[in-house]
Amino acid sequence: MSGRSLLRSKNGRGFTLVELLVVIAIIGILIALLLPAVQAAREAARRSACGNNMKQLGLAIHNYHDTYNAMPYLQVDAAVGRFTFVSGLVGLLPFIEQSALHDQITSTSTFGGVTYPPYASYFGRTTAYLPWVAMIPTYLCPSDPGAAERSSEGTGRNSYCFSVGDWTPHSWSSGTRLMGTRGPFAFRKNFNFRAVTDGLSNTIAMSERCLGVGGPRVKGGGVTNQVGALDTDPTKNSPIVCMGTLGTGGMYRSGLTYFSSSGGGGWFWAAGFCGSTSINTILPPNGPTCGRTADWGEEIFVPPTSYHPGGVMVVWCDGAVSFISDTVNTGNLALGSVAVGPSPYGIWGALGSKDGMESVQAP
Repeated sequence: MSGRSLLRSKNGRGFTLVELLVVIAIIGILIALLLPAVQAAREAARRSACGNNMKQLGLAIHNYHDTYNAMPYLQVDAAVGRFTFVSGLVGLLPFIEQSALHDQITSTSTFGGVTYPPYASYFGRTTAYLPWVAMIPTYLCPSDPGAAERSSEGTGRNSYCFSVGDWTPHSWSSGTRLMGTRGPFAFRKNFNFRAVTDGLSNTIAMSERCLGVGGPRVKGGGVTNQVGALDTDPTKNSPIVCMGTLGTGGMYRSGLTYFSSSGGGGWFWAAGFCGSTSINTILPPNGPTCGRTADWGEEIFVPPTSYHPGGVMVVWCDGAVSFISDTVNTGNLALGSVAVGPSPYGIWGALGSKDGMESVQAP
């Protein structure tokens, strides 16, 4: 073999431009196929962490019950002076390894070493009282993009809310309108496990709610003060009126008035208000949120919402955690709410009521 032939066989032939483009295209396809799998794996890990948080909350409710022979208030009694409007998430702090923060809040002298501002500070000087600024990991779902951010008012936020069942709550009003509830939690009133006659394993205690970011997005947003039916008490209207606010692609219809960023879901873990620390089981999971009043203090359709594909996680009164699909049966949304008896809102409503005389189990 000549020297020239040997040199040619050693050097071989290089890639043509077409071959190089084909290789790049194949690599691009592989990356495109791999990326959703990576994202799914990350969401699975985040969802698992979110479920672990909910298990801790279920255990905390039981430990609270063992200590006080009752579950926590959704919002404590207004007669308790400085604790007016404080949510049940404050009461759970010692049972999620946050005793130091709880001790600071419940200090008998100056309320944790700082003069406690009046309840009006929930809407103003909230950051002047440092405990309210705390971001508590157990109260935040890592699947939510806003889980690392405080509210626009600087307060610590929460991804998990107490269930009032198939009832539109009232966190400002007095008398029976305020005390009413169909779920295991209520404003200025608490229950023990004996009150959950439908069964602890058949009654939702808490679920998720996306952190409010304002604007027309269903997850974390909401509508209020609309022209027409939504101007009146939603308990006198069909929940289907609220469902009619939905647009396409996870957005509300155009032309509606939306949640502000400060009034959105989970805007303040220490505030026992409807839009912040409660959910109800009337509209389906990841359905729209509608309120009668601009302050979100009462009469609100507030279903659980999450960034988990296809549904939300719930913690039951027995402490178990499971996943509920967006397509869960919601019965007849054209009917108004009831005070006693079986829920008109199908399986979903029955799972929220604590004493509706239903024997429904989770689907």
